[in-house]
Amino acid sequence: MGERLHGMDPLFDGLVPDLVGLDRNGGRRTRAATPGAIPVIELVGGRCSGRTTLLATLSTDYTPLVPLARADLAEPGFGDPLLADLPDDRPDGSHLTDLLYLLSYRLGLRVRRTVQPLRFPRLSLGLLVVTAWRADETSTAATAVPPQDLRRAEQRLREVISGNGDGETERRVRLAEWIEAHERDLSDGTSRRGPLKGEGRAALRTSAPRLLPSRANRGALRWWDDRLRHEQGDAVQKLFGFVRDFRRPGGNRLPLEASLIAAFLADLTHHYGRLRRRNEVPPPLILLDNTHAPIGARLLGPLRREALGKDAMGPVVVAARLGDPTAHSALREVGDTSDAFGQLADGVLRLGLPTLERGDIDRVLGTADRPPYLPLLIDRFAGGRPGSARTLARAAAAVAPDHAPDAHPAAPLLDAVRADGGGSTVDGLLAALLPEPAQCDRLVELAPALDIAAARRLWSGLHPEDPLKGRMEEALELLEGICWAPGSWPGTAGSVPLIADPALRILLLHRLRTRTAPEEWREIHQYLRSGYPPDGAAGSVPAAYLHHTLALGLTDEVVRSLHHWLAHSTPAVWLASLNIVCAAPHPPAAFEAVPVDGPCGGCRQDASPARAEVVHRAVARLLEALWEQSDPLNAPCPDRIDQVESALRTLYDHEPTDAYRQAFRHWSARLGEGVQAPHLTVREGTGR
Repeated sequence: MGERLHGMDPLFDGLVPDLVGLDRNGGRRTRAATPGAIPVIELVGGRCSGRTTLLATLSTDYTPLVPLARADLAEPGFGDPLLADLPDDRPDGSHLTDLLYLLSYRLGLRVRRTVQPLRFPRLSLGLLVVTAWRADETSTAATAVPPQDLRRAEQRLREVISGNGDGETERRVRLAEWIEAHERDLSDGTSRRGPLKGEGRAALRTSAPRLLPSRANRGALRWWDDRLRHEQGDAVQKLFGFVRDFRRPGGNRLPLEASLIAAFLADLTHHYGRLRRRNEVPPPLILLDNTHAPIGARLLGPLRREALGKDAMGPVVVAARLGDPTAHSALREVGDTSDAFGQLADGVLRLGLPTLERGDIDRVLGTADRPPYLPLLIDRFAGGRPGSARTLARAAAAVAPDHAPDAHPAAPLLDAVRADGGGSTVDGLLAALLPEPAQCDRLVELAPALDIAAARRLWSGLHPEDPLKGRMEEALELLEGICWAPGSWPGTAGSVPLIADPALRILLLHRLRTRTAPEEWREIHQYLRSGYPPDGAAGSVPAAYLHHTLALGLTDEVVRSLHHWLAHSTPAVWLASLNIVCAAPHPPAAFEAVPVDGPCGGCRQDASPARAEVVHRAVARLLEALWEQSDPLNAPCPDRIDQVESALRTLYDHEPTDAYRQAFRHWSARLGEGVQAPHLTVREGTGR
């Protein structure tokens, strides 16, 4: 049995066994009654959400038990090298015919518990004529097959598939002659697309022999005869008319592909029949990854519609697609299988994949000795993604815990060189989340931006020669379509930074900090800071301005502004702004702060100079400790947490308000749990 995955029990122990009729150990169980056709289970999640892993686990569990086919719709050739590099618009096939061939081939392999392998005579016949038949084309090549020979071969094919004439031996000879004639013709370029290869040649060699039993042929011909009612002639002539429509330049292939999908389902329905269904013989299982790819809709749409037909026997389909899991019912919350069917939409049960919780990480790490803060750091950098957590767990196993908690304990984890030589752990995490290197590099540069307007300013300032609109729109489209869960920053009226996913932003900023020259870092944050000028009113330096000022290492200027700001805002607003400021990224190790003239003014003027000095030191100690504890590379440090609490208590002593009291009472505990700025908030409504 495959591995147990967090939050997947409703799928592994409920939905799939109830539809297949077998659990993962092969034990029989009562098949669930379905509303009409067997629904498609479509699991929705972002990158590294475990979509591929759960399909791989299902494949491992059920391959010995039922006819099973697995395909990745986003991979060339759906993960099969034989089908790679074939264009979608070729005259002798399409990606849909490739996929149907692959599914039928894999489902037709013998399974230990299957008495008779699945056969697909209807689909095989359709694929065969689509991929190999040619109309009366001529070729200028000297070795081309003469048209009269092709016509003779077509006539022989009619005899083979119709079961007329001699016995099976003679039909095999005729079928071999037909295949040989077409392979010669296609190799000489008659297809106008080069030699027949991949799925086309595979269909000739593997699908054609399935047509030899005359009883199956006659059933397949009758089915096509009934299906192609709009065509004239006998069944064979209708098939050739069907192929002419398929080859018509600029024609709509979707209804023709739907007929091939219908043939696929008709073969399943015929194979299982009423007796096998009454005996609850387990249906086939199809596992499809990345069904958000265009080919996914071309397959699943017609598959669902055709499966609604009377007595149609559909496979159990478990699909996974890239999307926002929060837009659908949560897989974790699925109870009884029959109750889940009440959430069907067009025959599809869409369920959001669960995120990895802190407690699940202990199971990922196993029982090996590890620093107590390691699960917290993995949770922070993984952002709830099981795939990222497993990558980090492997890196942790190879890194000796020789750093103290207050000395960037996460740095060795992120910078560790991977065993496969593919760069650091961060490189691997970013490659999985942002597979296109150019897009990743662009977002690394834009990661410090707190909003879209700031990102546009930054890009135009750093790359004045580059077309701003196109580059920025590409980045924004990528961020919108990649389905990461955004996290708003408290105290910002619901706004989020440009990179709204906290874990992704941490990884991008880490790469920027570790691979950016100090002067480039300075230039980036100066450009960003310039977009938040003060409006001239007292104490009106924006928190975003101070955020980038702190990223430039100018702590004294930030302390003076924060001290001055105390007299011009409520404690709740001040603490919320402090969160935004202390969320600033830390500069590179070799960075040297260079003071510049700016709007950061003098300190607050108190009635007592001694009081002003005490408050100033408290603000400085608070900023220092909170900024350090807000570095993602740091684990909670008791000394720094005590420093935060002491500074907040000092502010409360000088200005006893509910906001300061709540902060010094609760921030210590939250910091100890690993919460960082800007998420150390005070309850809304607290003030003086």
